[in-house]
Amino acid sequence: MFFETEPRGSSLPDEGGDFPDCGESVNTISWNNTGEYLLSGSDDTFLVISNPYNKKVKKSIRSGHRANIFSAKFMPHTNDQEIISCSGDGIIYYTNTEKSPEHNRQCQFTCHYGTAYEIMTVPNDPCTFLSCGEDGTVRWFDLRTKTSCTKEDCKDDILINCRRAATSISISPLVPYYLAVGCSDSSVRIYDRRMLGTRTTGNYMGRGTTGMCVRFVPAHLSNKSCRVTSLCYSEDGKEVLVSYSSDYIYLFDPNDDRARELKGPSEERREETSFGPAAYKADGVHVSSAVLWVVIGE
Repeated sequence: MFFETEPRGSSLPDEGGDFPDCGESVNTISWNNTGEYLLSGSDDTFLVISNPYNKKVKKSIRSGHRANIFSAKFMPHTNDQEIISCSGDGIIYYTNTEKSPEHNRQCQFTCHYGTAYEIMTVPNDPCTFLSCGEDGTVRWFDLRTKTSCTKEDCKDDILINCRRAATSISISPLVPYYLAVGCSDSSVRIYDRRMLGTRTTGNYMGRGTTGMCVRFVPAHLSNKSCRVTSLCYSEDGKEVLVSYSSDYIYLFDPNDDRARELKGPSEERREETSFGPAAYKADGVHVSSAVLWVVIGE
């Protein structure tokens, strides 16, 4: 169902207002380029394009996924008609909202084994996208060369082999060849994509340290395996915001040796309440130098 949008400048729904029904257990949301629509993916395997301003659904798409959708993004400069999504079974779908379900079901990539956690598009690039997954790989796909791949144990499009689960990725919005990768070993690594390649492009290097500029991890997690659950660059590309499973949220500056940690209350205050630690993840901002850094090439 298509509809007219409200004029630009409309405010978001008031606090407590109802948003469109985006399905059950929504796992991912992302804006389109203009900020008019939200794309969501959920456990019911539907992709839903919604208008949060008038609280209506523009389009609900039955995807080809058979497992929970974990990430979905609009491809840039495609008039919001092309979507990349990934799911818990590792399958990636390339969906064209103007094509039939039968056509879209053919456009799948089964290259990851294990969960595929995140899709990342490249600013101003309608042809390529990246993915990361439990198999420890970050993959770079080019839709100009193929729109599907069902090759068994495919390694053609591996950009980085982290050798541990790669759980989140983000591209610098201003300098898009910088790629941040969060892993299950508590580390965030930043790579220069200009130094990387795949077997498809003919210059795959095969080592997880190739192209790595810096690696950082909170000092108290340096000997622990604490998964990065999400990370993203700031709008100016100068900072990286990182959240950890069962830990805090950190703001890293790759050019500084400190990190601002969104800390919980003091130990004394924790003892005064019976609530679990998850209730205290954003109680003020603390500037901390307790971050372990490894700078590559210096």
